[in-house]
Amino acid sequence: MLIDMKARSISVVLAFMLAGCAYAQAILHRTLSEYNNKTGEDVGDFVELTGGIGSPILHFKKGEENIKVPCKDIWGFTYKEVLFRIHPQEDVPVRLMTKGGICYYENGYAHLHMQRERVEEATFHKGMRSYVSKDLEGPIVPAIFSAEDTRSASARFRAENPQYESLFQCIGGDDDIDRIRQCVVDFEVMLEGE
Repeated sequence: MLIDMKARSISVVLAFMLAGCAYAQAILHRTLSEYNNKTGEDVGDFVELTGGIGSPILHFKKGEENIKVPCKDIWGFTYKEVLFRIHPQEDVPVRLMTKGGICYYENGYAHLHMQRERVEEATFHKGMRSYVSKDLEGPIVPAIFSAEDTRSASARFRAENPQYESLFQCIGGDDDIDRIRQCVVDFEVMLEGE
C-alpha cells in the first residue's frame, strides 16, 4: 500500500504536521502520563522498525549503544517532535496527525520511513492507512466506517460516539487517504464554527 504525502489543498491543519524538523531525538513514553509531562526515556536516533514474529521492534541508536524496544512494551514515542502511539491490538505505531475534536492518525511504518529518509511517500506492510480515537487515552480504531458494518472495532466506536456521525458518514467504508484527510479537516473546521 502507498501513502502519498504531497499536500493536495487539504488545509493548514495537516500542513504544519508534515513539516520536517532537524531535531532527530527519539523519546519513549511508557505511559500517556509520561507524554503529557514531557518525560520519557531518551533513546537517541530512530534507526528502523522491524517486523517478524510477535511485536514489531523499534531500533534506536544512542551514541554507540543500539537499543531495541518491542512496540508492545510502550504507550508511544516522540520522534522529531512528532507523536507516535502504539496501536494496542496490532502493536504497530500510528502517527498522530491532528488532535482536536477527534485524534486522527496515519500508518506509522510509512511515516517513520518518510521522516527518516526525507521522502514524500512510502509503502507499508502492516496496519491500516488511517485510524481515529476520541482522545489520546481512548482506543484507536481503523478509520473505515461502512454503514453495513456492525461488528468491527470501528463499528463499536461509531455506536459509542454518535457525536462524530457526520465524520463517519464522510469517511465511509473506503480506505481513500485523501478523502479521509479532507473529511477530518472539514470536521475540525465545522467544530471550530460551532
